[in-house]
Order: sequence, then C-alpha cells, then structure tokens
Amino acid sequence: MGTSSSLFNQALLHINNTDIQRTLKSLTTSLLQSLNDSSNDVSVYEPNPFLGFNEASNRNAQAKALILVDGGEDLQNIPFHPLLQANRKVDIIFAIDSSADTPTRWPNGTSMVATYQRNSNSSKIANGTAFPSIPDQNTFINLGLNGGPVFFGCDPSNKTGKSTAPLIVYIPNNPYTYMSNISTLVLEINDTERNELVLNGYNVATMGNSTEWGICIGCAIISRSLHRTHTSVPSACVDCFNQYCWNGTVNATTPKIYEPRQKIQ
Repeated sequence: MGTSSSLFNQALLHINNTDIQRTLKSLTTSLLQSLNDSSNDVSVYEPNPFLGFNEASNRNAQAKALILVDGGEDLQNIPFHPLLQANRKVDIIFAIDSSADTPTRWPNGTSMVATYQRNSNSSKIANGTAFPSIPDQNTFINLGLNGGPVFFGCDPSNKTGKSTAPLIVYIPNNPYTYMSNISTLVLEINDTERNELVLNGYNVATMGNSTEWGICIGCAIISRSLHRTHTSVPSACVDCFNQYCWNGTVNATTPKIYEPRQKIQ
C-alpha cells in the first residue's frame, strides 16, 4: 500500500534555511505555514482501516482517523519497515537510495543508518525486527559505499533483532551518464532532462548494463537460501560476495565534500 500527501512542511524548513529576499521569504513562509497548519500536509484515512485491530500492539487501534506523514521526515527515505516483519520471511531487499543527504545532494547512507538505529532499539516501534548492521555516514563516503552497489548482511549473524534479517542490496544514486542529483524542490524539468535521468537510472540499476552484475544479483537473491540449506556457495558467487559485501570495516573520520564524477562519458 502506498500513500501520498505533500511537501509543504519540508518546503517551509527549506525556505527558513535559504537566503532569499526578506519580503519574498515572508510571503512564502506565510503561505506555507497556513497550508501546514491546516493539516493539508498529511494523508488522512478516515475511518481508520485498523480501528480496533490488534489492540495489544497497535497504538492507533482506538483512533477514528489514521494520519500519516512522509517516512523521510525521520530520515527513512527507503521504506524498509513493512518488509522487515518476521512473518514475511523476506530474503532480500533491493534498496534504491536517491536521497539528497550531502550538501551536493547525493546519498550518504543516512536512510540505512536511520533504519538500523531504529531497529537497534527493540523497545521502540521497531518491535524487535531484524536489520543488518550498518556503518555510519562518514564510513559510507570514506569507503565508497555510496559510490556503487553494496551488499549488507552477507553474514546473517551480524544484525539487530532475533529473527533472520534479509540481505540488503543497496543501490545509491550515482552519476553514471548524467548528474542526477537534482533537488527535491525542483518541481518541473524538461523532456531532455527527464530522458537523461531515466537513462542514468537504468545505468545505476544495471551498473552500465554489466553482465557480471547480473550474475551477482542472482547470487544475492539465493544467498539466504544457501545459508538455510547449508549449501556450498558457488565459486562465481564467492567472487561476487568478495567484491560487493561490506566487510565490517569502519572509517568515521570527517570526509571531504562529496563530489562524484560522471562514470560513463
């Protein structure tokens, strides 16, 4: 299930942190504030479809309306949580990260870190769901983990929670053929930019149409099955896991401004 609302409150925060003319800032802030205060910035499901459901653990069981906001507002731009429920027995998640985390609007793993931290505290809403161990954002940049695909959770025991965590195939936005770090607040682009963004997205997902990457995707998909059945890992998969699995190394020193270059000219 998906839902959509608006971006007014995030726009308001952006305006308040942007150096624009005082009069324009005042007018824009006033407009956005009125929209935000009138609750037009949320998705309201009324009646609440979960009214009276599972009262022991559902904190919204008695609410007449279910009110939702964007999950990215607590930094979880990648919607992991529904897929982490133990009953679903999910083996693998492809995590596409197009976040604008850095000052240059590229991802630095913040969404991954946020979900890991949420799942590390079983007393909160995560409710003991399992998630692979994730390093800090500085490590993502310093070790190039935001510069291409990475597998997290190759060692099934290195995780939060009691259940088995899925393998995460983390695929961050990168400039393969186009500088695709456009701002969230850019609400209109022309056809040429649109086509370049779509082509770049294709190259991000396929690593420039790489055959080897296709093989490694297959290895990632069967990884948990191999572990459950105690099956020997095929040699091709050993090479893939050596290349793409995060090995637990951490480098939390403050990195330079992240400015990636276009990978394919």
